[in-house]
Amino acid sequence: MAKRAIGSIGEWLTPRRLFVAFWLVLLILLPLVYRSMQQTSSGCVRCHGDKKLMEAEGVPHFYITKETVEKQSKHPDIECRDCHLGNGRTADKDIAHKGMLKAILISEDGDILNRKAIFNGPILPSGSNKIYELLPKTQQNGQLGVPYEVRNLLWHDRNLKTFNFDPDIAKKTCGKSNCHPQELKQFKKSTMGVNYRQRYMRTWTDPYGPHNCGPSFADLPAVDELKGASFSYKNTADIVRNLNVPFTHKQAEDKQKFCNICHAGCLDCHYTPTQKGGVHSFTKTPSAESCAGFGRGTSICHPGAMQSRRGETYIGGDYSIPTGMKPDVHYEKGIQCVACHPTGEKGMGDMERKASCQDCHLEIEEAHARGVHETLDCPSCHISELRGYQITIWGPGTVAGSPNPFKKYSLYYGIQSPPIIVKDQKGVWRPYKIWPHSVGNIKEDVPPSPALTFKWPNGETHDAYYTVGTFDNLSADNKHLLWLQLDQAAHPFGKARKCASCHAEKQSAQSTWEFFDNYGAYPFNGQHTIIADSESLRIEAMKNITPIELMDGTKLEDFASWLFLKDKWKIPGDFSIRADKDKYNQYLAWAKRIEYGLSKLDNISGTFSKTRLKQYKALRGAVLHEEERVREIEDFLKDNLNN
Repeated sequence: MAKRAIGSIGEWLTPRRLFVAFWLVLLILLPLVYRSMQQTSSGCVRCHGDKKLMEAEGVPHFYITKETVEKQSKHPDIECRDCHLGNGRTADKDIAHKGMLKAILISEDGDILNRKAIFNGPILPSGSNKIYELLPKTQQNGQLGVPYEVRNLLWHDRNLKTFNFDPDIAKKTCGKSNCHPQELKQFKKSTMGVNYRQRYMRTWTDPYGPHNCGPSFADLPAVDELKGASFSYKNTADIVRNLNVPFTHKQAEDKQKFCNICHAGCLDCHYTPTQKGGVHSFTKTPSAESCAGFGRGTSICHPGAMQSRRGETYIGGDYSIPTGMKPDVHYEKGIQCVACHPTGEKGMGDMERKASCQDCHLEIEEAHARGVHETLDCPSCHISELRGYQITIWGPGTVAGSPNPFKKYSLYYGIQSPPIIVKDQKGVWRPYKIWPHSVGNIKEDVPPSPALTFKWPNGETHDAYYTVGTFDNLSADNKHLLWLQLDQAAHPFGKARKCASCHAEKQSAQSTWEFFDNYGAYPFNGQHTIIADSESLRIEAMKNITPIELMDGTKLEDFASWLFLKDKWKIPGDFSIRADKDKYNQYLAWAKRIEYGLSKLDNISGTFSKTRLKQYKALRGAVLHEEERVREIEDFLKDNLNN
């Protein structure tokens, strides 16, 4: 039977069938071989691995070997084309670089700069200012500085026309089938990936009141899944309908491009070139610096939303606006952002906005929940100042080198302290960055809000606004739409503020600032006061304290409408912090006794055993948040003094 089977196979394998089988196998293999040839980076390695050639070409920093790339990127067997595309087979430079992805330098005019003409060197940290350390530097008047032409540095996964993160590029690179396709799929459905909250803003007043960032001028609509990176002009048409001056598609594009720069893609979080790690260094878990733009300036990632708008910082120092803010105590202990804001159930990019202290401070959280301040969130006591924008005026000016009705004059940078505490939509007291806004040339009257309004009533965020209304009778840019914006603050944590800073007849925060925009006027200083009491939340005593010198072709109404409207920013209502006087005095007396006991215990805590010290730290934190337990700290002090 065996011989017959073999014989049968032999009889079946005729020359004709072998010929057909050969061509079938060849047809199957040819596309695979062709694809493999296309994917090769042998041409890249042949040129860029030749040190003498790179030196002869005048780009010695582009010398790299495959082994170095694999080591720096922590991606074994990675090909140059996997990230940069282009043609990896040819030896012809122009053909090889056609369609190649590379870092993008953006000018103040919104144009893509020729990197070699501006800066012929590697993109690695340099200079002493941390928030600008990754921007290219050149020698200027004997000092190392960022060239005046450079505004932003973007990575390879951005659309060259809109500067949006481009999911189609990501699909060919980070999200390709043998790399991170699942992560890309998750990211495209996350709030961060779709940029939902900004794209949700269609006009200055729709679907809710105005916002510091402005509406989505020419961006794609808010969707559940990101599917493109182009412009859309539906919002543009709606904005124009309520505008007294022309606003073209080109002007809308210019505005939108700079908005898009802020918002993140894959590389913004995970590409981290360093002097030690090299130009191909990647990080699996983003650091706090990555969240803050990784040294690429103040208008990308969280420096825009966190440091400028909310006035916060986590890293401190150069990563604050103005610089010099103290870092968050958690950052000083080496805790990164993602430790408290981990990836949520939707996967990559679904960062949890709400952070809980109880994972690390359970005893304190439990004491706080029982204490008199149970409806007060932790940052209310532990943030002492907020920086960033102190005033924002939208008016005619120059955007991307061309006239535009929506120039954002936001560089009224300064400090307001202490933060005003306001009840959120759920009845929890929180610290808020509060600052006045206006936008000019609005056509129709906009009525005042009925009351302080929270943008997301269900508590997705705790940010709020109040539309003051429209005002005219100024000499230019009428009508002016005014609003107060209240952005919740959550950083930086530090020592608790004093009781009297809240428990007074009224809350009062002083704001001091300097205007130093490139347009409007030369730098000048000013100040105002933020008051919260039983009658209203309002801005008082707005004034410049140094002279205002106009630049050519500008008007005060364009960038400083507050000079004519300074008493208008007011929210009616009861914003006082009410407390029973006798009860407050009792708690204040307890607090003083606790402070005295803790100061004594702190002085002798160096003599405690490890067990005793652990007990003391737990008790210390709990008693500070539950003053009724004052006797416990006094008894603990007696016991240790007797010992």
